Amino acid sequence: MPADYLKKIAIPSNISTYLSRTLIFITVATTLLIGGVLIVLQTIQFKKISTQKSQDYIEDQKIYIKEIVNNEVSYIVAQNQNFKENIRKKIRQNVMQANNTAEMIYRKYEGMKSTDEIKSLIVATISSLKFENEYEEVFISTLDGIGVYYPRRPEFTGKNMRQFLDANGTPVVMAEINLLKTNLEGFLNYENDTVTSEKVYRTEKIAFVKKFNHFGWYFGSKQYVDNYFPKLREEVAQKISSVRFRHGGYVFLNHTDGTPIVMDGKVYKGDFNLLKKSDDPRHSVFLKELDAAKNNPSGEYFYYRWNKMNDTIPSDKCAYVHLYKDYNWLIGAGFYLDEANESIIKQQTLIRQDQKKSILIIFLILIALLFIETVIIYHFNKKYKSDFERFFNFFFLSQNSFNKLNISKFYFDEFKRAGIAANKMIMLREEIENRLIEEQKRATESDRLKSAFLANLSHEIRTPMNAIIGFSELLEDDSQDSEDRIVFVKLIRKNGDMLLNLINDILDISKIEANQLMVKKRPVKLDQFLIEINNYYTEALLSKKEKNIQFNVNNELNSETLINTDVIRLKQILDNLIGNAIKFTSEGSVSLDVKMEREYVLFSISDTGIGIPPDQQTTIFERFMQSEQAYKMNYGGTGLGLAISRNLIELLGGTIRVESELGKGSTFYFELPVS
Repeated sequence: MPADYLKKIAIPSNISTYLSRTLIFITVATTLLIGGVLIVLQTIQFKKISTQKSQDYIEDQKIYIKEIVNNEVSYIVAQNQNFKENIRKKIRQNVMQANNTAEMIYRKYEGMKSTDEIKSLIVATISSLKFENEYEEVFISTLDGIGVYYPRRPEFTGKNMRQFLDANGTPVVMAEINLLKTNLEGFLNYENDTVTSEKVYRTEKIAFVKKFNHFGWYFGSKQYVDNYFPKLREEVAQKISSVRFRHGGYVFLNHTDGTPIVMDGKVYKGDFNLLKKSDDPRHSVFLKELDAAKNNPSGEYFYYRWNKMNDTIPSDKCAYVHLYKDYNWLIGAGFYLDEANESIIKQQTLIRQDQKKSILIIFLILIALLFIETVIIYHFNKKYKSDFERFFNFFFLSQNSFNKLNISKFYFDEFKRAGIAANKMIMLREEIENRLIEEQKRATESDRLKSAFLANLSHEIRTPMNAIIGFSELLEDDSQDSEDRIVFVKLIRKNGDMLLNLINDILDISKIEANQLMVKKRPVKLDQFLIEINNYYTEALLSKKEKNIQFNVNNELNSETLINTDVIRLKQILDNLIGNAIKFTSEGSVSLDVKMEREYVLFSISDTGIGIPPDQQTTIFERFMQSEQAYKMNYGGTGLGLAISRNLIELLGGTIRVESELGKGSTFYFELPVS
């Protein structure tokens, strides 16, 4: 007894009561389930965000130190360019000073002193010029390579220097002479190897030369970049040592030979070598630094342990290092992973606080929702029962009557829409019956058209088949001469082609019905294509003795015009339309006109044939349909050509239409996009 009572409460016999209780249970259960899911998702999301934040923070720190290092590399590159440009300006200024001085002496004493006296005076004056540094000297040579004046090298005076080679075997004087053959002045750059007891250093030398045309001379000056390098090195070291970033970070600068330039955020002045002191902990770090630069000179990360400022315990550190090849400098910066973890923990604490607030808000919202749902369900249950009973009574009473529902008495839109639908159902009963009658007529007409199509198709297949079989039998007759046999073979081939075209049309219309007809577009030059069309149909009409038709192709396109289309399907379309035009025209002309309209190529096929009545100019594009004129005059055909052509044109992105006047001919227009 108690089990039956519980069952009755759980599953009442009244559908309205059952639906109400089910709705209450589902609503409450769904609310609690959604709340629980949201809380679980919040917990999962917290863990996910915490992990992601940790990864993102590390990646952000890595990107940050990379940007700092790249900024310092950019600074060094710019300083190096300015440094070399200043050297070039300085030696050019020295040469121009010597040239101007010589020019002034020449003009002052020209005609007053002999050429040798002027030369001696110029050499003496140039040798007495004072420059900023002792190695900033100007030399004089002739354009033939004869030494005139070389400071500190008097043995070069009067000597042929054309074959002179520097320490690397470079014919520097010849290089200067070759430059001045085509220029009044110019710079030259040389690289020299300096050998010491420890290693070979490559040094760069910059030279500037300028013609002095009065005596066939030229002035020049050469400077080694290394003479000025200490100043550049000091400027770069001072700049890099001043860089500071978050958590006390700094940029370091070392030479690949182990010499520190900027260490621990300060310019290093001692003689410590990171590469030689293998017992020093900094040695192993420097080897990692070298290895990272070797693997990727343009920038690479590496990890190691290092002491923080004023701390004796090493901590994990990530650094980014970049190799500046011009001077074999290693520029880098790093950050301590534990400092990043401290920031991550702070972020996780804030996220956890937000999570607790979110869970509390969700809990309060759930309580409010349950209260609101209770009120809503009570009113819903009351109104729902009323609408349901009204609708039930309507269906019960409307079996033998056409009474309509009073829509205004319903509470819910669903019941109102159902009531409107029920009223329309009664109102449209007669209309449905009329439609059934109309559909029956259409089905009958469709069956008639298909029967006519099958009959026509049977005739179209039988005609070429009869010809093929008949002429094949004639070929078996040994009494036929060779000329007749050739004619029979041609007729068999012609009827075979007709039968093949018919089968292709049937296959194409089947693919259209199944939405399986495909096109393959590619760029096509229409110029040659239209010439082939013209030649084909001109020759074809010559063989049709019974027709007096002239075929013309009028191409207004540029010879280089390209259209992105399926050339095989385009030919199939033109064959259908031109073939129809020829079939329905006994005399006159058939023309194909092609021109550009905006971004489309417009094709128009005109004939002077029988024409199409206005009321049939739409139906001819339907399957199995031909104009009545064609049926009356027995032109044959399956009625598939225009239907296939319309579908192919639409697949290629175009449209087709027709203009026709009965008895005067027709013009079919279709357009295809260029791209």
